[in-house]
Amino acid sequence: MPSAIRSTVKRIAQKVLGQGNVRDFARTRRLWLDKKIYRRPVEVAELRQRLIDLGVTRGRTVWVQSSWNEFFNVPLKPSEVIDLLRELIGPEGTLAMPAFPIDRDAGKVFMVDRAPVYTGLLCEVFRRVPGVQRSIHLTSSVCAAGPNADYLIRYHHRTMMTWGRESPFCRLMDVDARMLGLGATFNFMTPLHAVECLLYDEVPFFHQVFRGTTRYRWKRASGETGEHEFLNRGGDIRPQRLRRHFGPDICTDTKLSNLKMMAADAKPFIQHAVALGRKGITMYIEPVPRKELFVPTSTRPVS
Repeated sequence: MPSAIRSTVKRIAQKVLGQGNVRDFARTRRLWLDKKIYRRPVEVAELRQRLIDLGVTRGRTVWVQSSWNEFFNVPLKPSEVIDLLRELIGPEGTLAMPAFPIDRDAGKVFMVDRAPVYTGLLCEVFRRVPGVQRSIHLTSSVCAAGPNADYLIRYHHRTMMTWGRESPFCRLMDVDARMLGLGATFNFMTPLHAVECLLYDEVPFFHQVFRGTTRYRWKRASGETGEHEFLNRGGDIRPQRLRRHFGPDICTDTKLSNLKMMAADAKPFIQHAVALGRKGITMYIEPVPRKELFVPTSTRPVS
C-alpha cells in the first residue's frame, strides 16, 4: 500500500475511533478481549518447565523481550519472573534484555545508570537489579548480568551501527544466546535489525534505511562521561511479513493460557534473516524494497 494511502487510512481510523494512536487502541482492545477469553491461571511449575523446554537452561545466555501486560494469568511479580529465569540459567548463565530509554533527547545528557526504559516493566525491574550492567546507547541500550554481560555491552557506544557487529545484538551470536519472547514474540525481536547493519556495505537498499547521525553526551553514576555518535534508522517496518520464512527449525512458538512464547537461537536466527535480506525479502515497506536495490554492490554494473 503506498504511503499516501496508508496515511489517509490512518487519519480516517483516528477520526472514527477518536484515538491518536490506532495501534495502541487496537492493542488495548485486544488485551481486554483476551482477559475475557483466557481465564486459566498459569501454574508456576508449568511456566518453569515450559521455559526449560524452550532452552532456558543452566549456563545459557538468554535474551528476553517481553510484554508484562500479557502476564495477567501468571501469579508472579516481575522480580519473581527474573529470579526464575536467573535460577534456571544459574550463575554460569547470562541474562540480557533491551533497555531502550524513554527519554531519547540528544540535547540532554544520557544518564546511563538511571534512565528508565520503555521496553516493558520486566526490563525496567531487571535494570534496577544490583550488578546488572547497561550498554551506552541513547536509543537502544541493553542490560545484562552474568559472565557474558561485559562482552555483550562494552563496545555499544563505540560503533556507528546500533545493531552492528560490535553491538550486543550481533554479539548474541558469538555467545550462542537463546532468544526468548514472552508475550512480545516475533514482531518485537530487535535482533532482526542486525540485517540492515550487516548488509549496509553489501546491499544498496540498506543504505536508504539510514539517514544522518545523532550525537549525544553520556554519563555514568561513577562520574565517567563521554560522547557517542550513531547512524539514524528511518523507514517503516512490518516484522510479521518475515515470520512465514522462519520455520520450526529456527523459531519455536508455544503458549500457556494467553501467554504467547517464542524461542530461537540467535546465530541461525540472525544468519537466516541476513540471507533473506540478500534475496530482497525484508520487513521494510518504506523505503520501498525495489528489486534493483538488492543487487550486491560488487555485482552492480558500472554507470
